[in-house]
Amino acid sequence: MRIIDKEAEAHLIELLNLVRDNRQGWQVIAFAFSKLLDHYRNEYQLKIAINLMNDLLGDLDGAIYLCEDGRIFVMVRNFSGLVLDKMIFQLRYLFMDDPLAYTTDGDENPEFATVHNMEFEWESFTASAKRDLVNRVRKIRAEQRNIPHAAQARMESGEPMALGFSEIFPVMQSLTPANLVSIERDMREMDLSPAIRRQPICASLPNTPARTVFDEMYINVNHLRQALNVQIDLRSNRNLFRYLTRTLDLRMLDTIQRAPARYLINPVSLNLNVETLLSNRFAEFDAAVKPGTKVSIVIEIQLADVFTDIDAFMTAKDVLHRLGYRICLDGTTEQSFPQIDRSSMGFDLVKLMWNADHKTEMGSAINQRVAEAVKRCGENRVILTRCDSIEAVEYGQEMGITLFQGRYLDGLVQPDALVEN
Repeated sequence: MRIIDKEAEAHLIELLNLVRDNRQGWQVIAFAFSKLLDHYRNEYQLKIAINLMNDLLGDLDGAIYLCEDGRIFVMVRNFSGLVLDKMIFQLRYLFMDDPLAYTTDGDENPEFATVHNMEFEWESFTASAKRDLVNRVRKIRAEQRNIPHAAQARMESGEPMALGFSEIFPVMQSLTPANLVSIERDMREMDLSPAIRRQPICASLPNTPARTVFDEMYINVNHLRQALNVQIDLRSNRNLFRYLTRTLDLRMLDTIQRAPARYLINPVSLNLNVETLLSNRFAEFDAAVKPGTKVSIVIEIQLADVFTDIDAFMTAKDVLHRLGYRICLDGTTEQSFPQIDRSSMGFDLVKLMWNADHKTEMGSAINQRVAEAVKRCGENRVILTRCDSIEAVEYGQEMGITLFQGRYLDGLVQPDALVEN
């Protein structure tokens, strides 16, 4: 599949004209990425999106057109409906924290992607594409009339003036050991409370209103990056980001300990590293928490962290239980979840990530294994996460799950919330 990022609108019109007399099977999928928030319209994020599209499209006829304003058009022939749905879902998930992907109610935003069937929409879509091209040319001419003297000299010399991809979108740097040092230093001096979010974990039964059981408290990484005022993708290096989360752990504990009445008034969960749980800092935090409050605090531990050092985890688990905390295993998938023996590992709860690929195959072997694992684990001990639509909740309920977390639940229990998770 070709990727065209120079004069994309004009090349799109060329292909539209080529297929004019043989439109059957041709589709155009239009992604309105020009409407993304500024911090999601960056070169790194959009390259991931393009690579994802390219992997799914394979060797099909057509091309991917990257327009200068960030819009992406995929023109393709004989594209499977199931694969199309998968591509749009995965791209929504890539930009899931942006309002363009999901509305405040947790519903899919129809503006995110539009599918056009060229067999029936060729005339209207081609006319729209031509209008877009004319408008872009007019805009460029207007900008050229107001460009600085140096740029005017470039243009008069014959040097190409087309804007590059990185000139339209701010380039995100990768996280490196060098900039990690400065980020850690800045984090020690700043107030992280504006970046702290609460997302409810809800009990939901069919035909029954959802109710909050407890809230997960976490630091929103995108908000943190904005507060730090850096163009650095903090998640770009997995190992360095994991190291950074240890500093975030300590800052989270500092913030809560300074204002326990604000943060611990209701049951909460905290996602902490095993190393943090075995540190003196956590011991100091524990000493400051009232004994009666500990039973309402759930400590979440990532699956990868558990198996990085199983002995350290077992020690931390025993200490936490003796202190009165509950423990939740976070980060399992439909593949790893059936292999987890919750009781013998000492977890009170387990989080399972929702995967939309399996919602249409309720009787499949993988779904049968998940349903059996839910029964072994305990129906009120499994939390289905990343539930951004009602389909996720319905799937979980059919699997026997009663606890859910995600944007769809946010909209049900916090419909007037001003800050999105």
